[in-house]
Amino acid sequence: MKFVILFVFSYLFAISDYRVVNFCISKHTLAIREFKQNDKEKLLIVNTNTLKTSIIPKIDLKTQCDLKAKYFKLLNQKPKLQNAGITKSKHPVLSVDFCPSSKRGFDKIIFTSLIKKQKNAPVIVFMSKNWIKHHKKSFELLKKWQKEKKLNILWGNHTATHPYIKHLPLNKNFVLIKGYDLKKDILNNEIYLINNGVTPSIFFRFPGLISDKKTLKIVNSLGLIAIGSNTWLAKGEKVTNHSIILIHGNKNEEKGVKIFLQKLKNIKKLYPLNESL
Repeated sequence: MKFVILFVFSYLFAISDYRVVNFCISKHTLAIREFKQNDKEKLLIVNTNTLKTSIIPKIDLKTQCDLKAKYFKLLNQKPKLQNAGITKSKHPVLSVDFCPSSKRGFDKIIFTSLIKKQKNAPVIVFMSKNWIKHHKKSFELLKKWQKEKKLNILWGNHTATHPYIKHLPLNKNFVLIKGYDLKKDILNNEIYLINNGVTPSIFFRFPGLISDKKTLKIVNSLGLIAIGSNTWLAKGEKVTNHSIILIHGNKNEEKGVKIFLQKLKNIKKLYPLNESL
């Protein structure tokens, strides 16, 4: 019986012909992906004003975009080796990275503390496929909290594999490792998220916050906006009213979690990333 249930589940979310597109179906609605789900044609779209994504049935309609919308202004990003992308927000924002980890469970206390502090608490989680694969129960709990409107989760892309080789210098490590296919890894991560019942956002975080001109261009060409951080708590950076706070939820950086729980008491309110740019 268990086998049958799992088979049906995977069939329900089967995805094929996943590809990058770029066309507007209304003045402020941009299609960025086209795919088949259970043989039904669908689009992943973004509202270019609110920066929210959703999945809809395919529409054979193309029109001109409003190029003055917020999305297009944010898409032109300047390359850096470290911390490329947007690093400052209008209001305090919490981002939690889920890099692949061999440790069991996750830092549940981050999210239970958020739930206690603020109704439908906003947070962006930068997910990697290789973390979800080995932490399905933890991932399902996050989805449950979102469904119950205890958390307002944006699902960010942190690549499927989060490449890293110990001892390599930064300019040859993470997504800069020779032979690594960033585009493929980003799209594989999106497909995995959709297959597992969540809608990817347009926000991307480089593993290790390491990038270059070429890799940032790839990210932007996929219609994604790179998000860095000005408040990586484990590195001692201070929380301000313009913080994009970075902590890890995979039990690999407990120092940052401990600091966040202390700072949370003094943060009046957290805001969704898409409303804070």
